[in-house]
Amino acid sequence: MMKEIQQGEVIYSAGQKINSMHMIMRGTVSVTYPGGKYLLRSGDVIGLCEAGYTEAYMEYRAQEKLSVLAYPFGSTQLKELFNASNDAVKYFLSSFFRQFNEILGQYKLLKNEGESLYEYLKSIYEDYQKLCGKYHITPGEPASYEELMPLSLEEEIPEWISGYYSTLEQMLTVWDHNKTDCDFACGFLLKSCQDIQHILSLCCEMQEYQKDICGYLMNESGVDMLGLMLDLYGKIVRAAGAEADDAISLRRGMDDVIHQLENCKDRDAHALDSRKEQIAERIAEFEKRSLELQQKTVSSGMDMQEISGSLEKILSYAGCEAELSDSFRKHVEQFKKVSNKNGTEDDIRRLRQEITKEFNQIYISAFQNSVKSEAVPKVVKMFFEFGYVDEELAGIENARYLYEIADKLPTNPDQGVYSLYEWLMAIYEEHKEPGRNEFDMDYTGYLHEQKRLGKISAQQESELLGDNSAKVMYELENVFPAVNKVTFGRISTFCPLFSEHNVLKPLDTMLVSEKRIKEVLDGIRKKDFGAYYRETMYSQPEQGIPKEFIHVEILPDIILMPNVGTRGVMWQEIEGKRRTTPARMMTSIFQLEDLALIMIRLTGEFRWEMCKRVQGARWNDISEKSLTSEYFDYVQFYKRNQDLSPDAKDKIKTDLGRAKNSFKEMFLKDYALWILFESNGSPRLNKVARTIFFNNCPFTKPLREKLKANPLYRELADRYEIRMEQKRHRMDNICQKLRSLGKDIPEEIQREAQYLNM
Repeated sequence: MMKEIQQGEVIYSAGQKINSMHMIMRGTVSVTYPGGKYLLRSGDVIGLCEAGYTEAYMEYRAQEKLSVLAYPFGSTQLKELFNASNDAVKYFLSSFFRQFNEILGQYKLLKNEGESLYEYLKSIYEDYQKLCGKYHITPGEPASYEELMPLSLEEEIPEWISGYYSTLEQMLTVWDHNKTDCDFACGFLLKSCQDIQHILSLCCEMQEYQKDICGYLMNESGVDMLGLMLDLYGKIVRAAGAEADDAISLRRGMDDVIHQLENCKDRDAHALDSRKEQIAERIAEFEKRSLELQQKTVSSGMDMQEISGSLEKILSYAGCEAELSDSFRKHVEQFKKVSNKNGTEDDIRRLRQEITKEFNQIYISAFQNSVKSEAVPKVVKMFFEFGYVDEELAGIENARYLYEIADKLPTNPDQGVYSLYEWLMAIYEEHKEPGRNEFDMDYTGYLHEQKRLGKISAQQESELLGDNSAKVMYELENVFPAVNKVTFGRISTFCPLFSEHNVLKPLDTMLVSEKRIKEVLDGIRKKDFGAYYRETMYSQPEQGIPKEFIHVEILPDIILMPNVGTRGVMWQEIEGKRRTTPARMMTSIFQLEDLALIMIRLTGEFRWEMCKRVQGARWNDISEKSLTSEYFDYVQFYKRNQDLSPDAKDKIKTDLGRAKNSFKEMFLKDYALWILFESNGSPRLNKVARTIFFNNCPFTKPLREKLKANPLYRELADRYEIRMEQKRHRMDNICQKLRSLGKDIPEEIQREAQYLNM
């Protein structure tokens, strides 16, 4: 049947059912898939590469007005089609080989590009490290650089496949279609479609790899090669001037990185343009500051005497034993002289370990003295809040900034945002209880275990339970060291001292404040309104409410650790055993990464752990529906799930590999997609995962109404409304009953009614 298709019309999109194949009589069609695209012309067949499947996994769009010959299609009808038309056999095979060669060529190109991009990144990073060494500057690392690996495909296509199909093509050009049984042609196409699907899945994998490499060159957090080169440029300009050969070389290097990014497929052009403008502004700022410093001979503003000799002032305040003070002093001086403070050599690694151990001891001693003194010196506050010990190690400009903000941190314990020192004081003053240690044991459990092992007596256990100083010591010895290291992000190179080499952005842009935390949490709750709600039992028999389950919102406590870091950690989902207590989340006080992304991840982790806490041993038992049990079942048995397309199953396999086979890690990545993209109507999840999230992490009512315009969400939203209407009806009946009895409706019931209408 002849058909006309208008320019720009999508003939098939990925995931759409194929009901006809179209032979192009006139016009061209663009074919796109993750990793590449190509054109179909007159004589080519649309949908041929999916002959062995019921759904398309590529998109076909008319480049110009088309005339096509449409063949009703199902894989079982292919033989009938070929028996009816020998010309169809000829055209179908000819088009298949053209398309196969296009896709195979793009596979090889993507492979070469991925390998070249990897070598390029390694090369420019090595050049950057050498330049850092020349100026005795500790090189930084792009975010997650330690995870960088050469391109390695799980199942590469065999080397012989190119020659195999090339020879087949030559053989079939002289094949007599009129005399040969069509079973071969039919079987060849259906089998070969599996090879094409495999190649396309590898193309998708290589495209993701290229995106990962480009993420090291430039990412949202700014902790990337461009950021490192820009930071180094600023330091070289201050030391040698903007016209120094090394400064000029770095400017050219940044231009080259931008050029590489411009050539990358699927780049975010807007983000790249924005970054180019930022780099130009920062370069101009560095050069202006360089001139000002050259003209400046006298330090202005704060009296330098306040921060000079910081280490001695801190050690004096801590009042440690002379042996510990002398050792720490010596190790800090050694660390200052190390050119690569992130070095992995044994002596540097041991030095960092010694400093860490001594730092924690001095921190404990200084804190114990601080609770006895009326006023804490500013330099000591800098030590408590930022890990600051030395003005030269921190950099004079950084030290000045820390001094300025030490007395006016933008935290707010009343709103659940604490600096570490404020948190320790909250425990000391009995406003908070100590956290769990690395073995998930709280303070009470720890003391009980110590008594069981015979290390303390029953009397000592009773005394320690009410000893605030002992509680703080437990937090400092069991929680602080582990969390400080984890939030720093780069565990293998961790050192608790505030050092200029870790400052890869202006400090004021990295400082985490209560305002920023609130903005981010509000943004998440405007999408996932139930993120921090917990179900609890409410009972007021005298009011006529014997037992009712209601939801209460408890926002987490956020503790800011004294480091310049890249991570956050969801340390515990509740305090003790009460489910209506705040979760505890920690992040760096100076955060290099995007705070919103970190808090989204922590919120997802809270949801996962809170569900496990509520469900107990049955957290992954699908007979009892919950967020964790449904998601666990979905990932564990995805291969046999008939609601998932072959393409979706391949993506799950890839994602699970990237998550190192951790179901929780995969959930956190999907939760981020749910909040960042699905909430805006931009599908990123498959329909099974989307259903799980819609049922367990529903969006607010305005978002649900907006998403109904998209068929992917309409049915899910309607089903959710039916379930909620039943609950609202029950709550309305309770309120009506109370009114008829002349009783006031408790505030808790009113809030539950509001929750059910969100």
